[in-house]
Amino acid sequence: MYIGSGSHDSRVSRRNLVLLTVGAVVTLSIGLRAAYAFSRFSQMKRQFPSVQIGDTRASVMGKMGKPNYHSGPCGVIHFPDKSCAKEYVYSHPFAPLVPEYYIVAFSSDDRVIEADPWSSP
Repeated sequence: MYIGSGSHDSRVSRRNLVLLTVGAVVTLSIGLRAAYAFSRFSQMKRQFPSVQIGDTRASVMGKMGKPNYHSGPCGVIHFPDKSCAKEYVYSHPFAPLVPEYYIVAFSSDDRVIEADPWSSP
């Protein structure tokens, strides 16, 4: 049984309501972000086999979207071809805990020279 004044009860109730609302918004935001990350990863994984040697960087972006792990100098997580000028690395949403990566390496003329899945041991 709870004993208290009426004004104290409403203050506690409002505070609890605000805390519950904030907690629900945070939980929903985290859930939506995770769902988006996994949806994007699933789409990227389906599109990865369509990336071919000689494809342009624009073509790769059209198929796979912006890399979520790395876009820049070669050799961030593996040893690339010597002619690599730039690489895109797409990863599992829980990387590096789930070490599943998809690497696309480009030559200086923005053409694909390598497209390999990579897993850390």
